[in-house]
Order: sequence, then structure tokens, then C-alpha cells
Amino acid sequence: MNCVPNEHIELAKADIEQIDRIVENGSAQEWISLHRTIDGRYQACIQNWFSGFECLHPHRDSVIYWRLEERPEKAKHNLMIMKAKLESYCLQANAISEPEPTSTEINVTTNVNVSITFDKARQKVEDMTALSQEQTDEVIEKINELEKISKENTTRKKKWEKVKPIISFALDKGADIAIMILSLVLQMRLGM
Repeated sequence: MNCVPNEHIELAKADIEQIDRIVENGSAQEWISLHRTIDGRYQACIQNWFSGFECLHPHRDSVIYWRLEERPEKAKHNLMIMKAKLESYCLQANAISEPEPTSTEINVTTNVNVSITFDKARQKVEDMTALSQEQTDEVIEKINELEKISKENTTRKKKWEKVKPIISFALDKGADIAIMILSLVLQMRLGM
């Protein structure tokens, strides 16, 4: 079940009362004015909002207001449909639920990329068909340098100074190489 905040439900109840009052005693211009207000307020909140409305755009995703102005009784008709939709909304029966965040996918991908080893990285480079043999040798040489730097018994600062040119090199070689080299560097930084 969707969880419509109480403030939204209270607003919808007030709008239902306003629809009743304006449809019963209002002028054609007031019907159209209220129609615009209610339409703008709820079309992103209620499922199938435009279903059953008169004077819709051919794509059925918006109302053509100049047509309502030519035939205001259509606005009155739509307001009664809006009232029914708002009543269902108050019961949380037709509210649009918010999409689930996709950050989990990104975290999973990041974790997979970070867990690369120097041996796996060398193998990946060997398997890259888009690289020439010269480019392959060059990238493997940089991976070997990174592995050597990671095993050195020196300060983080000195290691970082040696790693920076390798990162610059990787960033010029395309996304796959850059991600792989940066993943290795991240592992080194964690282990320093």
C-alpha cells in the first residue's frame, strides 16, 4: 500500500469540498480556474490521472484548456471525475508510489571493480582485443609499476608521487583502462 502523507490527504479533502462548492454554485470561469489548479496539483500524484477526462490532447497526457473554455460544461464533467479520483487518493488507493533508489546497483558495480587484483588486471589487458600489442605491453608495464610501488616500504606521500603519473596515463587510455588502474590504486591506498 502506498503511504500518502497526512498533509496531502488533508489538502485533497479540502479540494474535494472546493470542487463540490464550485460545481454547485460557481460560474463557468470558476470551473475552468479550479480545473487548472486541481489538474496541476495532482497529475503527478495520482495514477491514470487523465483517464475519463474530456478535452484531452491526442496523446492523452494533458488537457487542452482552450477547448474547455469553448465548452465549459466539459470542465464541470472533469471536476466531478477529479473529485472521485481525489476520494480514492484519500484512501491511498490510486497514489503513484515513488521509485526505488538505484544506488544499490552502483554500489555493487563499484565493489566488483575495486576488488580487482594485479594478476587479474594483467589478464584483462591481455584479453582486450581493442588494444594493439604495443598498447597492451605499455598498460601491463604500468600495472607492474603499480604492484612494485604497492610493495615498497615507504611513506604514503612518496607512493602517491609515483602513482600520479600512472593515473594520468590511465585517464588518457579510455574508460576500461582508467577504471581498472584506478581500482588498483584504490586498493593500494587502502593498504598503505
